[in-house]
Amino acid sequence: MAHITIETGSPTLCMTTSIHVVSPAESGNPSGSTLYLLHGAGDNASTWQRLTTIEQYAQRYGCTVIMPEANRSYYTDMVYGLNYFHYITQELPEFCSRLLHLNPDPDNIFVAGLSMGGYGALKCALTYPDRYAKAVSLSGVTDIQKRLLDPQMPPGMLKEMQAVFGRDLKVTPEQDIYALAARRLEESGKLPSVLCCCGSSDPFIEMNRDFAEYMQSTSFDFRYVEGPGTHDWIFWEEHLKTTFDFLFND
Repeated sequence: MAHITIETGSPTLCMTTSIHVVSPAESGNPSGSTLYLLHGAGDNASTWQRLTTIEQYAQRYGCTVIMPEANRSYYTDMVYGLNYFHYITQELPEFCSRLLHLNPDPDNIFVAGLSMGGYGALKCALTYPDRYAKAVSLSGVTDIQKRLLDPQMPPGMLKEMQAVFGRDLKVTPEQDIYALAARRLEESGKLPSVLCCCGSSDPFIEMNRDFAEYMQSTSFDFRYVEGPGTHDWIFWEEHLKTTFDFLFND
């Protein structure tokens, strides 16, 4: 395996940003599959590799894993900030495909993430179902409006959320996972396969259960896995196996 750390200027973000990549070491041939793996709100581009065995899974399945930096943006084109959704879904894939000679077949392109990154992964796949074959959310924020209205949210985080979503914290249809899923169903086009995993003691468990109930009532190929655990790396490491089984063995 090759581990590549990329520091590159982003035209979208107007600054230098980091991308971590683990990839099969054989060069000169397109990789068989690509996984865009998104970090959570308290993490950065390096955290998946530092705290999990992601490199071992990439090796086992011959998969290039791309781990970008998104700060605390909620993978959104921020109202008062930077256009991270455009960066993640437009600039990043084009840049990485050109630099790493990735396989362009959408059937071999996946997106996954944890917590904030779980929201981002679902948003990517449900906005652009023609670009991602499968999406995985681990302990994801599946109901962003409910999250924004949480009365227990610390004042500092409230300011962050207002920078992302606006002072009134009103979620648009383009930011709402339910609205995006409903739109995909109305269009009767290609639907990505979706997996959601959440620990039974996770603070986001109820929204994940509600989302699972909704998705299971639709024509999406949707899987839901719930088990012991909370919002931590022990659960996410355990369910890396669940993730890769879903991506490659189903």
